[in-house]
Amino acid sequence: MTPFHALLCCPNQAVPLIAHPYLLPPASPAGSRQPNGTIIVTDEAAPSLLYKFTPWVGSALAFDEIDAYARLRDLEGASGIVQLVGLSGTEDHVIRVMERSHRGSLDKVLRGVAMGTGKLNADLARSILADIAETMANIHALKLVHRDLKAENVLVFDRDANAGGGHDIRAKVSDFDRTVSLRDGTFLEEPVGSLFHMAPELLAHGKYDRKVDVYAFGILMFEVVHAGARPYANVATGMPGSLPRTEFSEKVMAEGYRPVWVHDDEALKSLAERCWAESPADRPEFEEIAGLLKVRTPRQRSPQPATTERKSGPAPIERVGIASTIGRQRRAMEDAACVLQTPDALVLGVFDGLRGSRTSTFAARRLPLALADTLAEEPQNPERAMRTAFETTEASLQRMMPAIECGSTATVAVLRGRDLFVSWLGDSPAFLYRKAEGGADVSPVKLVTGHHPDREDEAADVRARGGEIRREQKMMDSGELVPWGPLRVCAPESGEAKGGIALSRALGLFPFKPAVGSAPDAIRIERRDDDLFLVMGSDGVFEVLSPERVREIIVASPSAQDAAEAIIDAVLSGGAPDNAIVIVVDLREQTL
Repeated sequence: MTPFHALLCCPNQAVPLIAHPYLLPPASPAGSRQPNGTIIVTDEAAPSLLYKFTPWVGSALAFDEIDAYARLRDLEGASGIVQLVGLSGTEDHVIRVMERSHRGSLDKVLRGVAMGTGKLNADLARSILADIAETMANIHALKLVHRDLKAENVLVFDRDANAGGGHDIRAKVSDFDRTVSLRDGTFLEEPVGSLFHMAPELLAHGKYDRKVDVYAFGILMFEVVHAGARPYANVATGMPGSLPRTEFSEKVMAEGYRPVWVHDDEALKSLAERCWAESPADRPEFEEIAGLLKVRTPRQRSPQPATTERKSGPAPIERVGIASTIGRQRRAMEDAACVLQTPDALVLGVFDGLRGSRTSTFAARRLPLALADTLAEEPQNPERAMRTAFETTEASLQRMMPAIECGSTATVAVLRGRDLFVSWLGDSPAFLYRKAEGGADVSPVKLVTGHHPDREDEAADVRARGGEIRREQKMMDSGELVPWGPLRVCAPESGEAKGGIALSRALGLFPFKPAVGSAPDAIRIERRDDDLFLVMGSDGVFEVLSPERVREIIVASPSAQDAAEAIIDAVLSGGAPDNAIVIVVDLREQTL
């Protein structure tokens, strides 16, 4: 099975980019259903792969893991993490294609290796723990915190026959759906993890940092040396005499309650006790832990974090740049974007969130996958594929739980051969920069006409769908109410508290449907040899910069990525009152 295109996605964060192969899924999601609704599927035609089918309506954690793997790109060549091999999508599911372990999770393997003794050979325990500690050192070097490290989330593989160490198994860290990025000197507060492995500061709902992973590793050490034994035998079992979760948490925080160590390796016990120390400052770093465990094979040097932060990472798709900023006056990022490279087309999208980020984030992930599937089925009809992708994404949004009330613009472009197809809802701008005929001047060609209720045709459509158009009311100092601001679309049944929307078409916004339309507009342009750049962005870019100023920035930039970042720098210099995201595509000497 080989990838037929690669996905690059920038969700509702200033960083990251996601770049993973897009793989054809199995014909049917028939497999083992997990409590969270994910279906685990194997295909004997691809024995080294495992497929996780997650319903779109419950895909938030799946995409959190996909986002985490974007940040783990520097470890792609290492064997210490379970690899995310690729992505796929169907009408009902997002699919993660993972490296498959035929041995299973570490806790189960340990019980088999120990053959009922309840203890593991110290050398084998050190080898397994060294694998995990080295991987966690690499993860922490990338400024990431796993937040759910335990034996269940470590998979076991057959070690390469040429590798040293004297043992035939290799432990790899998996399950990155709780992983987050955390800069030095900053803290988290959300209490997540598995009860037995949660550090006291987590149980206390206090601030915490990467050292919660070290605490969890200490508990994992107990699991390993005691052959997969439960760290606390009679806690939260529901059986008579079982210690309730709340009492257990109190004992861990107030009494230093820890697992009862019975293995006879005192050095391992001492290290575990340091790891599960009450104070995070007393816990060692993983670099030290790996050294103390005496790794028997040459260790890879931990990736070093970048000395400066970028607004976005380097785009793996050549000649494409993407960058974003939350802006200077916004508290949350609601813009999102996607770039999808297929064998014969480049798909790009910008999504500007309205009253929240759930719709824009989801659409930036769902719509390119839907479009890829439809283009593969109907390569001769890209216009129909675009319409279907919009319809599929809107239908998926309607099934989301909890119900989605926010919305998003959507401007999507497909570059294929000599054709440029653009389809949109709302008003996120797109410009094609081309040379004037017979001259050297570069001029912007406007591709998107915004869906606003001040257009006569849009206003007529809104009223035909049962909507109303009016301005908001503002109380003057005199006490008089006067119309204020742009014309807005209002759904009578939504009530005055809902206000109005300054767009006549958008994804989502279901409390305003059908007054706010869902049918996209589309255009087709035949590309010319003098087409130089395609630029797409949210209005947070083009409300600050004119298309002509954007042209000047691009022409002066050495690459598309540099141009995208320079545009965002200019937006910030101009005040950046809104979220802003931009995609720049260099069309010169490019065949798609």
